[in-house]
Amino acid sequence: MKINITKSRILFIFSSILVIIFLLLSITSCTKIIQLHFAKYTDNEAFLVKEPRKITVNEEFPKNIVEELIKGPKSSDLYPTLPSNVKVNSVVISGETAIVDFSKEIITNFEEIPHSSTTETLAIYSIVNTLTEFEEIKKVKITIEGKESGEIEGLYVEDFWGHIGIYEEFTRNEDLIEKTQ
Repeated sequence: MKINITKSRILFIFSSILVIIFLLLSITSCTKIIQLHFAKYTDNEAFLVKEPRKITVNEEFPKNIVEELIKGPKSSDLYPTLPSNVKVNSVVISGETAIVDFSKEIITNFEEIPHSSTTETLAIYSIVNTLTEFEEIKKVKITIEGKESGEIEGLYVEDFWGHIGIYEEFTRNEDLIEKTQ
């Protein structure tokens, strides 16, 4: 009789361990499809186009979203909006605002994406429109190396790429998103 109790205990413990492993795997492998915004150019227009991307949901989820944006589009019809060597230092959600802090390369790298009023608008709003896909995020504040203003390598942080500037929080801009017919 004692052997049967031991076998049933072992079976119970083994079953419990399998259930715990299954639950942990399902929690850590949960993904969500997010709409990232990338640039598209025609002969006389520039706008943002949504591209779906599957992203793992974890404690770094908002940061992972912006990092996927930096990786660029998968479609050959779309163009990246941010230099690929930019790092996301942090994404902090405070109330309805996402505060995104980038490494200095976002303003110092001119090679991959030339800095113009058009590319700057698309860069800023690719970040803003991607993050405001979430109902709880209404505004986005961009900082660089933790700074809202000041200089990094002779460039003024608040001027971003020199045309729009990041003086305040940004809200979603639907006018920049491609209109589907």
